[in-house]
Amino acid sequence: MKTIKTTVYLNVADYRKLKSMASDEGRSAAELVREAVAEYAAKATEREWPRCFGMGDSGDPHFAENYEDYLDGFGEDGLEDYNWPEADERLGDDSGTKPAGLGE
Repeated sequence: MKTIKTTVYLNVADYRKLKSMASDEGRSAAELVREAVAEYAAKATEREWPRCFGMGDSGDPHFAENYEDYLDGFGEDGLEDYNWPEADERLGDDSGTKPAGLGE
């Protein structure tokens, strides 16, 4: 491990605590400081994933490997079988017309 020398100014009370902890653990104060900085840096740069990741479980341990098979043909069928009037009622529109860009 390549290291770089640096200087850190600590208040007297923290320095005494650091030296005492190092002595109790049989380690150097510098070692404890390096460890603390490494832990802080890892935590500060840790990426938090959205809570929605991992919410679903297909029950298939090979789902990700076979995703292309599951999606085969997806999106090829049109919207002919979609019940447009029912959707329009939910939207408060009883005209029976489809939204723009979705066919006749």
